[in-house]
Amino acid sequence: MKDQLTILQNFIITNEEVFNHLQSDIGLKSTAEVIGECKWVVNYKTKLYLDEIQSLYEKYLSDYTLYNNLEDEKFKWATSTLALLKEVKTPYVFYLTEDRMFYKTTRKEFAAMMDEVVKNDIGFVQIGKLHKYSLSQHPSRVQHYNQTKHHPWGPIPPYMDNDEHIYTFFAKNHPVGVLSADAIFRKDVFETLVERVIDTWIPSMENRPHILEYGKYQSELGREWNWLVKGMPEMLCAIPKKEIVISDDDPGHTKLTKS
Repeated sequence: MKDQLTILQNFIITNEEVFNHLQSDIGLKSTAEVIGECKWVVNYKTKLYLDEIQSLYEKYLSDYTLYNNLEDEKFKWATSTLALLKEVKTPYVFYLTEDRMFYKTTRKEFAAMMDEVVKNDIGFVQIGKLHKYSLSQHPSRVQHYNQTKHHPWGPIPPYMDNDEHIYTFFAKNHPVGVLSADAIFRKDVFETLVERVIDTWIPSMENRPHILEYGKYQSELGREWNWLVKGMPEMLCAIPKKEIVISDDDPGHTKLTKS
């Protein structure tokens, strides 16, 4: 898997709750048990908890580069992330946020999923909100979107089921209305997506990864609709069949206070 995937992070922790999560058994420890063999390229954007972060990464990761390029009034997430991306030598990159949890999967299972991603030349792998958008070939949330015409595209057909660990779909049939930053991307796709949000309609968000969700242009939604639908409509995308990645705001968890 280390020849397929690089982990990329560009993040900040400003409170004890999030830091305690990161150093817990379901934080970096369990994450490293699954994807710790991969190269990690990380920018930690503050001095707060810096020594502790360095110690954690040294304890659990064998191959990582940790920068401390600080966030100031001129900081842009896109330009900073593009600089990190230049160090990525693998065909895929996982932009990983600090609240993701991996205790429902194993290294073997995750590696098998990545093998299918590479085999199918997948451009984008959705890993957020799997309890809503996966677990079946045509999730009830997606069917509801079709009934209510929630998206300006659609109706969204059932996913294609040709592999053991992933469902696949074309980007023009993407089930999620906005583009998620925390996902697995083919490197060239991620580079294109990040480059287009260097300058956007909402400069106040340009220091955060959420700018990928807000997008370059405003829409009636407020945030831009998922650009992949029209920007790369025939690109093959994927979503894991199992809930192998968990977020702090998924059912059964308490949302962490981020600021």
